[in-house]
Amino acid sequence: MSMPKKVIIGEVCPRDGWQNHPVQIPTEKKIEYIKKMVGYGAKRIEITSFVNPKYVPQMGDAKDVYAGVRDFLNERNITAFALTLNKRGVDDARAAGFKNVEFVLSASEEHNLRNSRRTIQESLDSFKELALHADGLEIMLCMPMVFGSPFGDEVPLDRIKWLVDEALSVGVTEFGIADTAGISNPENTRRVLKAMKEYVDVDRISLHMHDTYGMGLANIYAAMEEGITIMDASLGGMGGCPFAPGAKGNIATEDLIYMLHDMGIETGYDLDLINKTAAEMAADIQATLVSSQSSLCGHHE
Repeated sequence: MSMPKKVIIGEVCPRDGWQNHPVQIPTEKKIEYIKKMVGYGAKRIEITSFVNPKYVPQMGDAKDVYAGVRDFLNERNITAFALTLNKRGVDDARAAGFKNVEFVLSASEEHNLRNSRRTIQESLDSFKELALHADGLEIMLCMPMVFGSPFGDEVPLDRIKWLVDEALSVGVTEFGIADTAGISNPENTRRVLKAMKEYVDVDRISLHMHDTYGMGLANIYAAMEEGITIMDASLGGMGGCPFAPGAKGNIATEDLIYMLHDMGIETGYDLDLINKTAAEMAADIQATLVSSQSSLCGHHE
């Protein structure tokens, strides 16, 4: 299958990358780096999440961060996303001024219980109710663990179809699917996407892959062969996986951009600027970058 000529990369470092960072990042720093991400080419950015700050203290300033970047992003036509787990999160995101909200509903029963403290059915009922009363919000259904669960519970393809069908029935048009534990491989990624393409248009699917076992880029390659053109990445590979301490987190933006540009695929990103921003951010927030690009001498300068 032929590769796409152009892809859309969503930058998720401000939410997924920073959320587990042990050093509290000042709100002004978050605002500064979100603007720098726009500077290096990001057109879709996951800004923050509206979750209980008791569990995710790094996201406690969600409202203030968005207030600090909202006009800047709107002027430049950037799509800003906020992640939510329930009605309260959606309401808070709406009150802060977000137009695009991600609602997380895991394809793994065990993961959904741990992440949202609800069964899949309970989360689904809540999600459908919200989607029916979206009031101008674009709600994306984000499904972690679509490619398998690290907890040993099965994730049947039929369940994924059921969740997508239910979401389509209430007007949802975009699906973010994630390999949250980074346990997929290219064959498995292909298997799941082939099945999904039977009942949902491929350009309504965005891909969020983790690099826990170093297979992130290989999985992205397989997904592009299946026609996926929207995918997430995180500056510096920040993010980490709670199931595999010390492992890489999200696919690093700079590694993905390096691969795509080397393959002649257009992204609209500036690789030198990404590497420069990653190095600055690491120094600023006391982060250790795990991207391959960051370990190369001179950052391609």
